[in-house]
Amino acid sequence: MQPKDILAISGKPGLYKVLNTTQRAIVVESMREGKRSAVPSSARVSSFEDISIFTYDEDLPLSEVLNTLHAHLKGGEAPDSKAPHDTLRAFVTEVVPDLDQERVYHSDLKKLCTWYNELNSLEVLPFAAEDQTEEAAAESEAPKAAPQAEKEAEAVEDAVEEVSEDEPAAEE
Repeated sequence: MQPKDILAISGKPGLYKVLNTTQRAIVVESMREGKRSAVPSSARVSSFEDISIFTYDEDLPLSEVLNTLHAHLKGGEAPDSKAPHDTLRAFVTEVVPDLDQERVYHSDLKKLCTWYNELNSLEVLPFAAEDQTEEAAAESEAPKAAPQAEKEAEAVEDAVEEVSEDEPAAEE
């Protein structure tokens, strides 16, 4: 699963997987419960691909931060979101040393830990890098493409043979 397929919906607890999008709604499935629902397109929906964490140098994509947390904790649990503010801030600063202390709020740290723990329990982490997933997709398509090309070539040859059999011989 890729970060672009995971949504956080304002006013709804938990994380959601995108199933389909229409002009008026987004069809989602709760990652925890598996229940499907339609969310109006006017709702405030954030894709994990679009979320980033403020740092002093540049903003880090959420997927990169979650992968770093997963590597740092070796697949273990992050502190509970109900832990004291100092504990959460010290933990995240340990993992992301250049975290912008003024622009990252306590609520952001709570969400980060909650989302990490949920994704980790669902065994979605670590996210694969975009270039790795594109290569894997290309490799999985390559074996399928060759037999398809062979079938198309055979169909063309058969059609040519049928046409040549139907045409009368040219007279000189």
